[in-house]
Amino acid sequence: MKIHRLRPTEYFAATLTLLILLVGFQIPRYFSISTTPSLNHRVFFLRPLPPLSTIQDGDYLVFTQPETVSQKFWLSDTTAPMIKMVGCVPGEHLLVEHQKIICEGVFLGTLLEKDSKGHVLPRFAHNGTIPPGKLFMIGHHAQSFDSRYFGFIDAKNLLYKAIPIW
Repeated sequence: MKIHRLRPTEYFAATLTLLILLVGFQIPRYFSISTTPSLNHRVFFLRPLPPLSTIQDGDYLVFTQPETVSQKFWLSDTTAPMIKMVGCVPGEHLLVEHQKIICEGVFLGTLLEKDSKGHVLPRFAHNGTIPPGKLFMIGHHAQSFDSRYFGFIDAKNLLYKAIPIW
């Protein structure tokens, strides 16, 4: 029986191939792609979730919806995570007035009456301080499906912090 020994170039090629495979299997865990026009960014690098007290307005977070939200809004996938921007954090004042949403004096967006399929949208109503453990999440697009319609996100539904890349 003859044993074949790898030449240095074969050894290098085999090592490089193995390294590429290992990295290739790990990369999807750290990146997310947003396919909707809801946000101005499309590619995000996912980081471990920081403490809620360090999350600020303008941060991007990945979260899941409670099952009741997906049933209420005719969504088929109840487990799909969403990426949205933090619009208002606990302790800040949120005002919904004349279809406008304002957090700490900053205009966040407006409420639509119907979605793109003609379904009447419920209007989230709040005029006061954001409760502890809750976040108001918003998208950049006027038709973004976000807290304007489904309300606050509970901290227990948060998965990752998302850093926009592109």
